[in-house]
Amino acid sequence: MQRIFYSILILIFSINIASAELKVYFGKVIKLSGTPLINGKKARLRKKVFVGDKIVTDASSSISIKLKNKTVFVISPDSEVILTKTDKNNEKTEIELKKGSLRSLVTKLKPGNSYNVVSSGAVAGVKGTEFIAYSNENALCVFTEEGVVAVSTDNGSVETKKKEMSQASRDLAPLNPVNFDQDETLKDMFHTLLSITDFEIPDELEKSKRLPDIIARWNINYSKYLADAKRYEEALKSLDYAVLFAKSKEFKSEAIYRKSILKSKHMNDINGAKILLNQIIDQYPGTTYYEYALFQLGFIAYEQKDYISCKEYFQKYKEQFPEGRFISTVDVILSLIPEQS
Repeated sequence: MQRIFYSILILIFSINIASAELKVYFGKVIKLSGTPLINGKKARLRKKVFVGDKIVTDASSSISIKLKNKTVFVISPDSEVILTKTDKNNEKTEIELKKGSLRSLVTKLKPGNSYNVVSSGAVAGVKGTEFIAYSNENALCVFTEEGVVAVSTDNGSVETKKKEMSQASRDLAPLNPVNFDQDETLKDMFHTLLSITDFEIPDELEKSKRLPDIIARWNINYSKYLADAKRYEEALKSLDYAVLFAKSKEFKSEAIYRKSILKSKHMNDINGAKILLNQIIDQYPGTTYYEYALFQLGFIAYEQKDYISCKEYFQKYKEQFPEGRFISTVDVILSLIPEQS
């Protein structure tokens, strides 16, 4: 009986050792505020974290982790992060940013080493630098403070250097880098992110909740500049990111509408434009650009001499917007349609 008892003790001890060996040390908590959670439990100062751990912050908490190689990253309020991968010397490190923002201060990496932040089908690969990554689960936005960050998806890669911003998401090529120090809106976004990755919970926290729509609005405005420069493909990409980031249905519908105008007026893709306009009709009733889309569908039908469809769209327009902004144009076009149509 005593022999059996000792055998059980040895077995339990062996299992505990094996479990400990399976856990790969990632780093330790060096600073926190509020009540961030690690695997659902309240985080503590100097607590060790391991590969596979999930860290969640609420609206009033943040946490900072230090790796063995002295790299530090700060997780801002309202964020969710998974410590995906590292090794004993932090030579190959990967963090998944599910949502929110994460600021990284990466020590200079040796050749062959890597530090990656993965989010929304995109990767921010660091080459010894300081940068901030923000994700709304649909897309990733990267602001590089110092050094170089390679932002990549399956559809391409760009390098963002000091004071540059890029965006990326699955199924899209990354946005070409833009200097955020020369754009007041981008500079304001960067300082908001910088502030919320500090440990004094700032006044900017309220503004940070509006970041998705601020980024969307910037993309819409930037697309106009690109279109004026006849960089139509880049303008479309910027509008794609506007749709991905926007919370507001108004911003989403505006971005889709502007994509339709680019396709119809500058890219000779009328069918593509009609698909986008119908998307607004189906998904965004009640927005400003629903009216625009309904009118544009009628106008395209008239130009294509599809008078039956034109009359259907414009009759619908007159019923829904009897005092609409295009009502006089609608009446004129209807009067020009041959009677036999």
